[in-house]
Amino acid sequence: MRRPVFPTGFATQMRCCSLLALAVLASCSGVGLGETCAGTDDCATTLQCISNVCQARCLRAPDCGDGFSCGADGICREGNGQLGDSCVSEVDCVGGLACELSGVSTTAGALQASCVTAGGGHPANAACTADSECRNHTCALGRCIDLCRETRDCGVGTSCAEIPRVEANGVMFAGCLQATGSLAWNIPVHGSAETIKLPIPNTAQSVAVTMRVDDPNQEVGVTHITSPANVTLLDFADDPFAGLVRHRPDVGQSVLAMPSTPDAPLIPGAYTLDVRSLKPPFTQASIGTATPIVTAVIKLDASVILDLHFYFLNFDDHPCAAAFGSAGTLNATLANSATFFQNDFLGKLRQVFAHGGVALGTLSYEDCCLDDNGVKQAHPDLDGLDISNAAALLGLGKHRVGINVFFVRSLSPVGLQAFGPNPGPAGLAGTSQSGVIISLDTLCYRTWNDLARLTAHELARYMGLYDNVEIDPAQRDPISDSDQTSANLMFYSEFGGADLSQGQHDILSRSPVLR
Repeated sequence: MRRPVFPTGFATQMRCCSLLALAVLASCSGVGLGETCAGTDDCATTLQCISNVCQARCLRAPDCGDGFSCGADGICREGNGQLGDSCVSEVDCVGGLACELSGVSTTAGALQASCVTAGGGHPANAACTADSECRNHTCALGRCIDLCRETRDCGVGTSCAEIPRVEANGVMFAGCLQATGSLAWNIPVHGSAETIKLPIPNTAQSVAVTMRVDDPNQEVGVTHITSPANVTLLDFADDPFAGLVRHRPDVGQSVLAMPSTPDAPLIPGAYTLDVRSLKPPFTQASIGTATPIVTAVIKLDASVILDLHFYFLNFDDHPCAAAFGSAGTLNATLANSATFFQNDFLGKLRQVFAHGGVALGTLSYEDCCLDDNGVKQAHPDLDGLDISNAAALLGLGKHRVGINVFFVRSLSPVGLQAFGPNPGPAGLAGTSQSGVIISLDTLCYRTWNDLARLTAHELARYMGLYDNVEIDPAQRDPISDSDQTSANLMFYSEFGGADLSQGQHDILSRSPVLR
């Protein structure tokens, strides 16, 4: 087609090259957005010619539509893969076809794939439980996955990652996966004792696996872990404090968090986990009758924000009321503005977590616990809490992102100042371990600063750190560079400090609790 013809002359040249007239400037080197074209050379340098119209250059393949790739130059190019042709990426196939993994067949250690008729299932990144639910017939990590060659093949918010194919014994394939935040999915278990595969993509920073059973009298957990390299990482018969991956089954619910130490990094591939419910006397041979419910959460980026959600029980006529200022009590409204809470408590908490490279994010305040109409319900059995009833309180934690923090009048047995799981269930709300509990009886003989350090210690345990040394000095955490002094945040005593080693910093920053 003919290019537009401009009149000659100095005025026209000035108008064409004026920095203020961007649309005219574009036409100096080609026609503008929305104008007709015969090829990309006809369009301005920031545009391309598609269907004889000048359009913006692409950043990713979905900008171009089904059956097109997006090149490094921002030009959309049509795929040429026909039905039955081999492919590597979704963009290799013509429109209407999907690039599907061909079962478990491999060539030179890589899974084979071919162009097939696209199904009527869910699009890429939608939730799924089986391949048949997806348009592209590939379900992994609880999501429909498009095959890819590079991140430009993937939609916004996703990246091209190496993902284990559980059905092919962990052989890796390249697929478009959520790029940031945390990703959660359920792993089906069909009996009280089953060996499962835990797929870890190469973009994962950490993983937390929560196992639950409905029977509160049975334990549940992982009794054996084998790495993708076929190395035993944990065995139930060993001392739970001896391995580089630390975990032990617990009553009702337990959490496995990896890595436990930088010395045993999380490598991509399919981990083999023996998941069991156990009945008294809780030995490996005492298989229970309950079927575990297994949820995995992986952290996919280096986020550093910790959200905290504060719940306040009843503190009227509390023996330590002098610590609550002139109000003589404490609730969500007061805590949101009181100097002792905002400056003394939260100020110290921020300072402590800064040692671990973590910043406090969203903070919420709620009187515990409100019904569906927003009316506070009396919980005298939870105000002064026996830890045998802790699950009832933690089950009220409704926030899935961050950590729920419950302030109670007192904890028993006497002398207990805080209580929570180690580690906690990342990404899950309303479970028997969804939060930590802090006793305000501590304020009868300690300051709000002291309480902040105690709270930071408990939160760090929830996030995957262990006491640097246990009450039994022969037992310590698996992080090789953490010292055993009382200056460390993870020292078990209330008189501990706030220091963290580089290894502790590394594990803390990997927690899927962070966003």
